[in-house]
Amino acid sequence: MAVVLPDRKLTAYVLAHPWERDARGVAVPPPPGARPAPRGTWPGAAAEQADGSWTLRVDPAAWPLEPGDVLGDGVRTWTIGSALLKRVPGYGAADYIAVVATLNPPEVP
Repeated sequence: MAVVLPDRKLTAYVLAHPWERDARGVAVPPPPGARPAPRGTWPGAAAEQADGSWTLRVDPAAWPLEPGDVLGDGVRTWTIGSALLKRVPGYGAADYIAVVATLNPPEVP
């Protein structure tokens, strides 16, 4: 098993979940510029993938994270597309949150 070591501190900006629903019951996200106060800062790692997406690893203390939430390291920010809590049986110190995200704003070649 390989362990990805933290290479930065990640701050979570978590929106209120679940989102409010419209008259038809469809979830309505907050306005694009809405950004709540930071919830906390934890160790993490980030790596850009060949397709331009980013994978991030975040300390499990940041759980729960949901699509639409934002992670930042003081230089860059990412909008979460998916987040999954990964537990390693018998090795709690190796637990992490696997995140797939997009860079804000995306880098243009």
